[in-house]
Amino acid sequence: VPNPASEDIFDNPLDEEEVEYDLPALTFYPVEVNASAGGIFTVDVFAMGFDNLAGANIRVSFDENRVESSSVIPGTIFQDTDQDPIFFSELNAGNGWINITTSFLGSGSSSVNTSAASIAQLTFTATTTGESQVLFGAECEMVDPNDESIEVKGYGEATIIVN
Repeated sequence: VPNPASEDIFDNPLDEEEVEYDLPALTFYPVEVNASAGGIFTVDVFAMGFDNLAGANIRVSFDENRVESSSVIPGTIFQDTDQDPIFFSELNAGNGWINITTSFLGSGSSSVNTSAASIAQLTFTATTTGESQVLFGAECEMVDPNDESIEVKGYGEATIIVN
């Protein structure tokens, strides 16, 4: 007998059947973070439902009055056993944005197909109590091996609650 109190256990924000936006999409995981002031937390940037993906330029915005970004590291989406992906990040702490540029340099293929894979891991420090969001900017672009744009049809967001 199903337990209604436990049904939320199966709500996976990285499940293509659970998301409330069109694919392919960019999203965050987790979609909600509860942190104490001074606490450190991570949010992963995920690509969902992309075919023939070879590169990405992603703009992430955050409330610089509530959180500070402390690091940006590559995710696993373009990981290859022979060669690391190209990965650059730029932080503008004063205006609350991070720009991530990454591309695939794999040895056996020039692109990846993904149901859901991590592009980057963002580490933040909670500075001020309150609620804010981590969002994707309109500047986001995904490309195939020919540098042709792949339309991003949906965008998730993460809610940060600082106590």
